[in-house]
Amino acid sequence: MLTKQLVNLLPNYFLKTSTIDNVFMKSIISTIALVIGLTGSILAQNLSSSKGQGSFGIGTGLPYGGFGGRLSYNPANQLTLFAGFGYNLTGLGTNFGFQYIFPTQNRTEFYFTGMYGYNAVLKIVGAIELNEIYYGPSLGLGFKINSLRKEGAYWDIGLLVPVRSSEYSDDVDTIKNLPNLESFSKPWPIVFSVGYHFPLNSKKIK
Repeated sequence: MLTKQLVNLLPNYFLKTSTIDNVFMKSIISTIALVIGLTGSILAQNLSSSKGQGSFGIGTGLPYGGFGGRLSYNPANQLTLFAGFGYNLTGLGTNFGFQYIFPTQNRTEFYFTGMYGYNAVLKIVGAIELNEIYYGPSLGLGFKINSLRKEGAYWDIGLLVPVRSSEYSDDVDTIKNLPNLESFSKPWPIVFSVGYHFPLNSKKIK
């Protein structure tokens, strides 16, 4: 029942992607439902996941705009909203999204995340006019490792599945057929992110 409710909450856009993307998304949704069922009775949370807490993170990956920073704020316990800005090798990369952190008494917390913003770039050496940034949704799972020395600080490590547009696929096919192209590396279907976050309103553990 919970899995069905989660599916209904997702925009139809997510459910009309390629077969591979659908398999990834269904696996993520099933995992979320299972973990929520196992942790639903635990009420405790770390300070970094508590209502009213904020942080600034420096890292790499989609949530950080490529190579950049991310501002995060918790409007409720276990829920984080964020905005990331950075350099994605072609220009300014941005992403706006959320994290749902599964309740736990441990310092390592697992989360589900969704965001919208840049999720692919094409950079052609010697042909700047062909460089392009592509936008769309991305979904994923990750975990936070909360600091033992500074409460509210944490490492954030994520695994993301970008839902890339048909425009991106068409442009990749076109570029691969260019006569003077020496080599081409297609972006991975799954990408990683990692960053360290500093609390904006926190305290040290005594």
